[in-house]
Amino acid sequence: MLKKTAMYKQANFILTLCAFILLVASCKKDDTSFHYDILAASTSFEDVQAAVDSAENGDIILVPAGSSTWESAVRIPNDTRITLSGSGQDATVISSASDVPGSLINMGNTGSRITNMGFVLSNDNGNGIRAGGNGFRVDHCRFDNTIDQTIEGIIVWGSMPDNSCPTGLVDHCEFNNTRVVVVGDAALMAHTIWAEPLGLGTDNAAFIEDCIFNFTKFGNVIDANYGGRYVFRYNIVNDAYLEAHSVQGNNRSARSWEIYGNTINQAGRDMWTPFFLRGGTGVVFDNALTGEWTSPAITIDNRRSFEDLGDGGLCDGTSPWDGNEEENGYPARDQIGRSTDQWLWTDENPYPPQELDPFYQWNNVHNGETINVYVHNNCGIHIKENRDYYNQTVKPGYAPYTYPHPLISEWDHGD
Repeated sequence: MLKKTAMYKQANFILTLCAFILLVASCKKDDTSFHYDILAASTSFEDVQAAVDSAENGDIILVPAGSSTWESAVRIPNDTRITLSGSGQDATVISSASDVPGSLINMGNTGSRITNMGFVLSNDNGNGIRAGGNGFRVDHCRFDNTIDQTIEGIIVWGSMPDNSCPTGLVDHCEFNNTRVVVVGDAALMAHTIWAEPLGLGTDNAAFIEDCIFNFTKFGNVIDANYGGRYVFRYNIVNDAYLEAHSVQGNNRSARSWEIYGNTINQAGRDMWTPFFLRGGTGVVFDNALTGEWTSPAITIDNRRSFEDLGDGGLCDGTSPWDGNEEENGYPARDQIGRSTDQWLWTDENPYPPQELDPFYQWNNVHNGETINVYVHNNCGIHIKENRDYYNQTVKPGYAPYTYPHPLISEWDHGD
């Protein structure tokens, strides 16, 4: 009798186990309780694109170790948010064909993740990754450059349906003679972004953190224009500088920049200035500079103060693009210290006035000595201390966004 009871218990356990296996097998792929890994057959463009095309939201595509040269961009469909992971930045290495422009990976507006890959770039009209959407992440990747000029390792490209700026994170990457460029809106004029609140200290930006940039060629490690917003923090920069562009034609300037906690070294090359900020507003603080810089300062200017550019022309009191509060046209459109448009620009005069939102810098040092702002190209006619910018002054009410960025834990846990 005891023997028969034991047999019944064993049979019931087996039946229960089988029922559980059948239940799991019957779960639909769109059930977020489960996710499926897809293994690309090789590192070839065709095999990786095939894996991407077969993926659904939340899938993780694993690209094996190996190396390939791609002549086209792997494109992630706009309705699919995935992780594309290599086997390590030294193990999975993708090179660009020298005569094919564009990106190696284009994530569109998906807000996807690219991780654990190496990229070798050899086209001056191309880049490694075109990142976009909200919540994207590019991490633990390396970007190498084989030509004489600086190449975009990553371009954050604004082409959002609502004309907003892409938001996401680039972290723990290595850039060798390659940079990050943040384009707020592919429409160039970026009027929607300029009508939004400034939003310093929020997640409404592209974040670059805990990366290393090594340069032997002339170039910047970060740049922005067309309403681009970036936060550049806790990075190491060797022999390169940081930049943000102004209005330089029929376009809008970089919207905002937050630069803090970085180490910027001059060692192997003659270097002019570590920061060259030409439009928009933001904060620069707690950065440490080493080496011998020609101008160890935070250099600022405004191109329309000294150049006749695009439909806006020279800022001299005659252009409807500008505030024209003074005879010299001040404030110039999108100049240092200017922020939100009072209404949405519609290409009809009058154009919207802009809020005064000064740039603040504090606790930035060069070889242990405090540095200040330097106004370049005789732009002091429009950019004045204690009005448009403040030296050694903490921005009132400002607090940095959470560090490390929450996207790290969200993506690492598969959310």
